Amino acid sequence: MTSALKLSTGLWLAVVTAAMFLWVPAHEGLGNVGRIVIVHVPTGWLTSVAFLVSAIYSALYLRRGRAVDDAKALAAAELGLIFSVLATVTGAIFARVVWGTFWNWDPRETAIAVLMLIYAAYFALRSSIEDVTRQRRLGAIYALLAFITVPFLIFVIPRITDSTLHPNCAILNTPNCEGLTLAEGGRVIGQVSDFRLELKAVEQVGSITVTTVEVRNPDGTFATLRPSFDSATGRPVAIERVPDSLRELQIKQLSGAPGSQTIELALANVGNVGLLTESRTLITFFASLLGFSALFVWLWSLRAGLLSMHEELQAVG
Repeated sequence: MTSALKLSTGLWLAVVTAAMFLWVPAHEGLGNVGRIVIVHVPTGWLTSVAFLVSAIYSALYLRRGRAVDDAKALAAAELGLIFSVLATVTGAIFARVVWGTFWNWDPRETAIAVLMLIYAAYFALRSSIEDVTRQRRLGAIYALLAFITVPFLIFVIPRITDSTLHPNCAILNTPNCEGLTLAEGGRVIGQVSDFRLELKAVEQVGSITVTTVEVRNPDGTFATLRPSFDSATGRPVAIERVPDSLRELQIKQLSGAPGSQTIELALANVGNVGLLTESRTLITFFASLLGFSALFVWLWSLRAGLLSMHEELQAVG
């Protein structure tokens, strides 16, 4: 990267950081901790990208035998591990505030921990082999095998596990989480997972529909919640936390005229609801993703160059 691009990357990330705290509004229900998604998700995504780059250049090394390909594979793996640590730390901060604990062995947390151990073993393998050619070859083979686990650990396992606290519903929209449809004058009682929902009343205040919903927990206790929805904006107004649980209730969609509306309710884990539905948050998120991507390219090219230079100096020496 040229000096101008490096400077632009630094300034871009500085602006993103400022926007994250000064421009992005606090998330309703999560408060300021909702801002952390602007760092947490991009670093998580770039973890997978970095390990993919490492696998690609490992394959190229096995095919062409060029030391520069091995240097690029090693540099990408190092950055992948760094980004995975950043994603884990920011995720732990979010978990502590929202779920009450830094770590609870959620399937996604467990998967990223296993992935970090797999790539830590990659570095341990390389450092244990003195012969450079053998080190590069075995390292490349290991990196290819290690990457096979990435799609399963990052994308598959967390999505097929029912017990995860992480959002398995779409993060860019109101959630496709567990839910049900209740209608005025029709179906007023339904079951979502182990929760029983009963629609008690519906009020109309201008364009805002306010519902009164009784939620009965699996242990038999119940609470009365009042989620609301603005038909003018097509967005929830009030998202209600279910007491003594890690669930939130919101109105996902309304259809029909007042008095005979069909109300689609969604019950999602706390922190899974509409993190990126607000426009300023979404803009800043994509700006962050772009900035971190540029940072990855910069650091990757810098580190790969340093590794190649070190190998050349060792060969001369």
